[in-house]
Amino acid sequence: MKSIKNQTMKKMEITRTTTKEDIENIDFECKKCNHCCSYDSGIFLDKDIDRISSSFDMSPEEFSKKYLVEKDLFDKKVHKAKLNKKNKPFGPCIFLQKEGCKIHDIKPLHCRLGSGCSEYGQDINIWFMLNYIVDQDNPEAIRQWAIYLKTHPTIKLGELKDLVPDEDKLNKILLFKILKTGDK
Repeated sequence: MKSIKNQTMKKMEITRTTTKEDIENIDFECKKCNHCCSYDSGIFLDKDIDRISSSFDMSPEEFSKKYLVEKDLFDKKVHKAKLNKKNKPFGPCIFLQKEGCKIHDIKPLHCRLGSGCSEYGQDINIWFMLNYIVDQDNPEAIRQWAIYLKTHPTIKLGELKDLVPDEDKLNKILLFKILKTGDK
């Protein structure tokens, strides 16, 4: 029999403006199934790198060189954990070991939020991208987000018109009439 709590609770709507605290308070507990870590790795923000590298007694630079790779995502340089690809285009995160995630207790925000396995996973991942990766003041990031939106869903307030409310400016960005930040 389902509990009354489960019958009356409805799924929280995640929007671009949902606070980090509200995202962190979503009832999610990692089941340590290692599914999300088996094919890719999470994004490490600079704060994550500083925090995690200190627990390894390494400088952020040493930690990054040994464990991370730099990727370009929505015209922003981001860091992800290296993968054990074994001649494949994907593979498990370098921190995934037989006994589980080597950094589970100190893992980066992107991994901690449950952007992989929770019922909110897709929405949390989009929220993360919109709040930490996609720079709404960067025309190239907006163009790349426009391409993303052609084949992917978004969350409330994550549409192009929400990121660039000025329709004329948005059109100029999409038509490459505004190439970089500061252009008019």
